[in-house]
Amino acid sequence: MTVTIVEADVKRDISLFVSLLNRNRNHSVGSDRFEWLYLNNPHGKARVWLVVDKKSNEPVAFTCALPRLMSIESKRLVCWNCGDFSVDKKYRTLGVALKLRRKAKECVDHGEIPALYAHPNDRMKLIHEKVGHAFIGEMQRYVKLLKVDSQVQKRIKNNMIAHFITFFVNALIYVVDEFLFDGGDSRYRIKIYKDSLFGDEFDELNKKSSHWYSLIGDRSSQYLNWRYHDNPLQSYERLVVRREGQLVGYIIYMVEGRNAVFKDILCDPNSDLYNVMVCHWIKSLRQRGIDSISSIFMNSNPVIRVFEKCGFKKRPEVSSVYGYSGDKSDLSEIWNAGDKWYMTVGDRDV
Repeated sequence: MTVTIVEADVKRDISLFVSLLNRNRNHSVGSDRFEWLYLNNPHGKARVWLVVDKKSNEPVAFTCALPRLMSIESKRLVCWNCGDFSVDKKYRTLGVALKLRRKAKECVDHGEIPALYAHPNDRMKLIHEKVGHAFIGEMQRYVKLLKVDSQVQKRIKNNMIAHFITFFVNALIYVVDEFLFDGGDSRYRIKIYKDSLFGDEFDELNKKSSHWYSLIGDRSSQYLNWRYHDNPLQSYERLVVRREGQLVGYIIYMVEGRNAVFKDILCDPNSDLYNVMVCHWIKSLRQRGIDSISSIFMNSNPVIRVFEKCGFKKRPEVSSVYGYSGDKSDLSEIWNAGDKWYMTVGDRDV
């Protein structure tokens, strides 16, 4: 089979992206997802490459690169977050995948963009390695059970026995949490918001974060509003902490049924705030009847220590993070060092 790779017209070709992605995934998405993700990104439009079968002139695969403003040693640069990668089954050969993945890398080599990062699945890891991307780290999942009702009910059919076990284990979890958690801090005011805009106060916290972490993605109000408030796929909540009326930290998450899914967290790492926020967040979710909390971080993220202290347990699910900044780039040393990154699941593609 003979194919060629062309750059797509992002606005014109959205229907092609929808078709290619949906016929190669287990779940379907609509054009609103692509309009939001590819066209409305405050850091710029996506770059998309199509693989076209020369004989039929039909597109058979595509991939994209999503602009992401990064703070690298306090220097702000627009880089790329490599996103969707979809190939029709007939064309899933190493050669086609390599050609397609090289397109973004070549833009780095030619100086169009300083660096890129990606979160490939297990099948795509080999492609990234052969292209020349560097392994940066792993995204590790952590889970905390707040109640065991649903787990016990699945395994024990006798209602009386299930009720007794549930009561005992839930009480034990609660007691352990009360022992581990601090009593809070009267200096802080904590509030939960649903479906509200991120205000200018988030910009000031974003500026400070570039001094706290060597390498961190933009978390300005403009980006947060686009990423979470305007997201057509999910609704998000956030826990916000203020001191003397000033924003000092937040957690962003979503609730799916009786489970909470963590997305992002930010505050001064030199304070006690991470612990205060996570403890309060857990307590508030338990009061709402939430059964469990799932969270994902890059394995070098220092926040993991706080989550582990609060009872989150590592799960076997992991995925890889790869990056590329050019073999001779001044960025390579820091870009390829996983311990320099501040990355949560919110920094991934959507």
